[in-house]
Amino acid sequence: MLTGKIYVITSPELVNAVNRNSRVLAFNPFIAQLGKRITGHDEATSQIVQHNLNGEQGPGYVTEIHDKTVAALADNNNIEQITSAMLERIQTYLDQAKQKTDFDLFAWLRHAMTRCSTTAIYGPENPLAKDRENLAAAFWNFDESLNILIVNVLPSILAPAGNRARTQLGAAFQKYFQHYVPGQSVSSAMALKRHLINTEYGITPWNAGRLEVGVLLGILANIIPTIFYTLIYIYYDQHLLRRIRDELEATSVKSDPDGRTRTLRVVTLREKCHLLHATFKEVLRHHALGSSVRYVREDILLDGRYLLRKGMVVQMPMAVLHSDRGAWGEDVNTFRPERFLQPHPDDVGKGSRQASASAFRPFGGGTSLCPGRHVATLETMALAAMMVLRFDLEPADGNLSIPAPKQESLATNVFPPGKDVRVRVLRRDEPDGLQWKFSMD
Repeated sequence: MLTGKIYVITSPELVNAVNRNSRVLAFNPFIAQLGKRITGHDEATSQIVQHNLNGEQGPGYVTEIHDKTVAALADNNNIEQITSAMLERIQTYLDQAKQKTDFDLFAWLRHAMTRCSTTAIYGPENPLAKDRENLAAAFWNFDESLNILIVNVLPSILAPAGNRARTQLGAAFQKYFQHYVPGQSVSSAMALKRHLINTEYGITPWNAGRLEVGVLLGILANIIPTIFYTLIYIYYDQHLLRRIRDELEATSVKSDPDGRTRTLRVVTLREKCHLLHATFKEVLRHHALGSSVRYVREDILLDGRYLLRKGMVVQMPMAVLHSDRGAWGEDVNTFRPERFLQPHPDDVGKGSRQASASAFRPFGGGTSLCPGRHVATLETMALAAMMVLRFDLEPADGNLSIPAPKQESLATNVFPPGKDVRVRVLRRDEPDGLQWKFSMD
């Protein structure tokens, strides 16, 4: 699969045609090919993963894991439970941030979100929250070495830190699942479903731990750079910052009668904070730069025009689709969240176009659409909202700038910044003793 012809598709219309032919143009074969290289699970587990890979003979391990994960992360109660658990823990970091002078924004977000996001999924026994083992740092060593690990040539020599980190993480999650008791252990519905399916298919605890290392990529690798760039773009543009603050105050903030407590109503963000939501999407349009891939399982005439041969690979680069002038207009390189809002009459005919659904693929598309997209959206918006409501960010040295991303992992769509941004955090002018809270009502 990793040799031969590659068909590169950059037309939004043809991307839609690929999505309509998910049985023939499939993503699951890449899980079988690359999964073992990423996680290092054994050959017996590879056979379980590869059996009935595309579901022609009923449920298989991959299709069942996918379908149960989608169901768990599409349920509003589960989305709110995960988001609430993350926010409950991030509040401690926000309270500490107001006491600091200067810090590196991306490093701070990575430190806090690595622990808080995973604890929201795995509960109080989350291995990455146990600082004595420094597993959070181990995960980022693994992530930074992933491209070499995927090549799978002498990983212990060519990527020793990443290989050790993978082993360390796998052992920690092996222990986690060995002590996991359905109905008693506290975790998200997603972690529960994964444990039950692993048990049903005879995945050993050692291999369950290894498989979970791959899941961590989906939980952490994209959301942290996304939050970073969302904050940087908002604070970089003071006009945008004021508008988002006004929107939040008008739609999503509730003050107690005594004025001592203010509450961010998180569930209102997606429905009522249109500018913040649009800013999040525009960040993804500029910074979701990965590629969607499909394996051609049999010859197909795509869109009735293009013959794709069996055994070849289809690649759909997000960077090209997200910068297509035909889809986005002449201002395609401009950061303009308003393109995701309803058009204003004064903007018509100025070389700008509104959002193109077929050319916007930060979460992939078709049957492989990211199951965690709703959680990622709500977590990003909630953390960004609380930051802009509580704090001003100033550059600690020079002017605030938007750093260019650097490509690290092939499994990442939103790349981290090539250079961190050192900021000074200032608490906004508020009454002494004011408390901020989150609520999910």
